[in-house]
Amino acid sequence: MEFATREELLSKINATNFILLIFAYIGLRSIYQVIHYRFFHPLSGFPGPFWASVTRLWIAWHNVRDTELPILYALKKKYGPVVRITPTLLLFNDPLKLPEFYHRSADKTEFYTTGTFGDPEAMFNIRPHKEHAALRKHIAGLYKFSNMKKLELLMDHRIGDWLSQLDNKFAETGDAFDFSWWSVYLAYDVISEVGYGVPFGFIEQGKDVANLIRSLHQGFTMFGLLGRLHHLTNWIKTTFLKKYLVAKSTDDSGMGVLLRFRDKLIDKRLEDVKMSKPIDKTDFLQFLINARTEDDKPLDDGVIRAELLIVLTAGADTIASVFQGLVQYLLKNPHVYKQIESAAQSGLISQVAQYSEVTEHLPYYAACIYETMRLSPPGSTILPRYVSAPGADLYGTFVPPGTEVAANSWIGEDAEDFCPDRWLNPERAKLFKKYDFTFGYGSRACLGKDIATMELFKAPLQFLRRYRFEQVSEKPAAKFVLHGGIASWIDVWITLRQKSPGK
Repeated sequence: MEFATREELLSKINATNFILLIFAYIGLRSIYQVIHYRFFHPLSGFPGPFWASVTRLWIAWHNVRDTELPILYALKKKYGPVVRITPTLLLFNDPLKLPEFYHRSADKTEFYTTGTFGDPEAMFNIRPHKEHAALRKHIAGLYKFSNMKKLELLMDHRIGDWLSQLDNKFAETGDAFDFSWWSVYLAYDVISEVGYGVPFGFIEQGKDVANLIRSLHQGFTMFGLLGRLHHLTNWIKTTFLKKYLVAKSTDDSGMGVLLRFRDKLIDKRLEDVKMSKPIDKTDFLQFLINARTEDDKPLDDGVIRAELLIVLTAGADTIASVFQGLVQYLLKNPHVYKQIESAAQSGLISQVAQYSEVTEHLPYYAACIYETMRLSPPGSTILPRYVSAPGADLYGTFVPPGTEVAANSWIGEDAEDFCPDRWLNPERAKLFKKYDFTFGYGSRACLGKDIATMELFKAPLQFLRRYRFEQVSEKPAAKFVLHGGIASWIDVWITLRQKSPGK
């Protein structure tokens, strides 16, 4: 029996045959993956859609199409408390499980690598829990409530400017407008004032200045896709394609626009510090410049830039989303608005509402904010953790260490009804807050929770005290959607009418 020589074999492999071999390999590899994930993987015993169990493309497709929220809500109803939504990721719908999987020593998964723009990483994106804890010690002081109170006056200025613009453009003219955009303008000007000491100018110009917001929203969509395909993303980052994938300040669109804007403001402040110019600022930027490590060294320049970028990307659209949701729920529940209005006229609230006054005298209004965040939280995205050794038990089935597990942040018991009264029962409210996932959970909970709450206790209240508003029936109905990683309302079309004094 004669065997073909190496040269004879190579002579038979032409371009067409080579391509066919590649496709054959891909096909066989795909079949192997389907069989392995579906029948032999440790998570094969958990329920979920077929395509979700064999490929991450399923969840990525729904995220890009803005259908992730409704499909996962439908899966919860169909399959119960735990659903397999990728070959290696379980989504659980029970808030009582949060301490089990989001504990102090739980590491974040590779999902978070897609939010980085090089080294060093922002605290939010750091995956090992020990590294996160080390950086958090240096930054946590920035978010102390005593510091937040110093920023309240800055908020008041921006809210006042915003209300004046609404008066001139809409209340006096009666013109309909999309409130979803104007709430974003306010949130971005507030967070840029608080973060960098200067507003971007969205309120003053009444538009998306330099397309900064649209650019950031483009980034959200890409982050959502790359995070859900993080195995592919991490591989690409090891190749020459990295320079096309990772956003840079030289990019003409997307995150590049925001990076340039950030760097311009930071560089100007650093130059002022270098020239010993007097700086009377209480913003985040100055705090980070003044911060010191245990060795009395300043924070790395990259850390400062990374943290201030997160302030923008996570601190504006999230606030606007809650404001949009509150307006939408009040349109559907006018009796709730009347109750807020009655409480706000008690005479215990200053003309410019102060945070301490709201917390003390307007528990029902605060309940409306909490209920809005519960019913449509802006962070309605997948935020997974790795199951740590030695594994865990999830509803009677063993989950091996290294498994990705995520909490469903927007679904809870009787979650479909807008009912602020549920927060007025002290014991029940205490339980809700203990297992609330709106700002994350445990040692990784969002440090910006207090400043977010302060803005939400002030700006929407001032708006409700000043205007009566009506929905515009001729326009598209408002819709709650998830863009990549941030959920928001779109098409919140309303008209305004300024209230008479004392009304």
